[in-house]
Amino acid sequence: MTAAPDTDDRPRYQIIGDVLSERIQDGLYPLGTQLPTESELCAEFGISRHTVRESLRLVTEAGLIQRRQGSGSLVVATRPHQTYVHAMRSLNELFQYAADTRFRIRTVAMEIPGPDHVEDLGPAASDAWIKAEGLRLEQSGDVAICFSYVFINRDFAAIAPDLPGLSGAIYRHVEDRFGVEVALVDQDIRVMLIPLQAAQAMNQKIKSLAVRVVRRYLDAEGRLLLASVNYHPADRFSYSMRLRREGPKGAWA
Repeated sequence: MTAAPDTDDRPRYQIIGDVLSERIQDGLYPLGTQLPTESELCAEFGISRHTVRESLRLVTEAGLIQRRQGSGSLVVATRPHQTYVHAMRSLNELFQYAADTRFRIRTVAMEIPGPDHVEDLGPAASDAWIKAEGLRLEQSGDVAICFSYVFINRDFAAIAPDLPGLSGAIYRHVEDRFGVEVALVDQDIRVMLIPLQAAQAMNQKIKSLAVRVVRRYLDAEGRLLLASVNYHPADRFSYSMRLRREGPKGAWA
């Protein structure tokens, strides 16, 4: 059985995870039943046990199955829960995140950021930036993932009129249009009370908690090309990260 078209360039475990999730939602694996064993999935898809386990991890994080050692994978839900899981380990996966979601921009303006964003933009915070504000939504529906501000370097001001109609990652449009290249993305995550504007936009209680995720996109010379500030309702947010050993034993990246 083919899991997905050959043109799908995502990691194999993500493709298989999506296939298994779709089968559960379509009723092929009904509520309360067991998924095929790891060995059976390895044989069906022609993949390693490690890849199967990574695929099952994604299905577990979606809230569709529970896994217990020696008991297999039990279907416990037929629809994913609303927690949005971040599992970004490269710029390609960050680009895929933008491709799998959509940014509904409400306003675009050229302005000097307020004091809340001085830390986000560093020394350049006193300059004027293009500021796009809106909601990031699931690609196939209107479920809000986060409330976002995107600050774009004024060197790229010509892109401002086109922002509301763009799809995909804004940084990729900046790269393609202006011949620049993102070499590094800095990411900071913290928990805080959700700001009023974000709470209103996402129908959250004023004093509820949010996970604030800031990403700063820099070129090879360290110039800040753009930055995004995202407020995720804390009860919908999960972050996944993998660390790979580099160098001698005991050294971790």
